[in-house]
Formats: sequence, structure tokens, C-alpha cells
Amino acid sequence: MPKIDVPEEQILESLSELSPKARKEALRRLLPTPKYLEQAVERNLPRLQALAHQRGLDWNRLTEHERETLIDEILHE
Repeated sequence: MPKIDVPEEQILESLSELSPKARKEALRRLLPTPKYLEQAVERNLPRLQALAHQRGLDWNRLTEHERETLIDEILHE
């Protein structure tokens, strides 16, 4: 496969043009392991709880799927 040189800044700017599905895939490829994501959520739990509260949600009552959806929405704002 031929290599194409593209400036990093151009790649970063292009990320905002990806569909939500493609963004998720990009994140999946960039994150080393699912454990990394779990640790990131744990480190940012107070902020995630506050963001959920701002949206009228109770983080502690959300299902795993609802939490993932909320995080996905936050990442794509």
C-alpha cells in the first residue's frame, strides 16, 4: 500500500468531518485497550456526573449503554 504524506493538522481537522460511526471507530483504533477507557471514565467520573446532571440525568441510575451514549454525545459536541 503506498504511503501518502498528510500533515497531522489536516488529519486532526478532518476528524470533525467524520460520521459518528467513523469517529467511534477512530477512537477504538486509538485507544490501547477497553481497560484504558474504563480508567479514563473513572478518572473523570466527577466531571461526567456533572455533565449528566446538566442534562437532567443521574449518572448513577444510567445503564451502561446510556452512559456510553452520553459519553459519545459529549465527545461529539
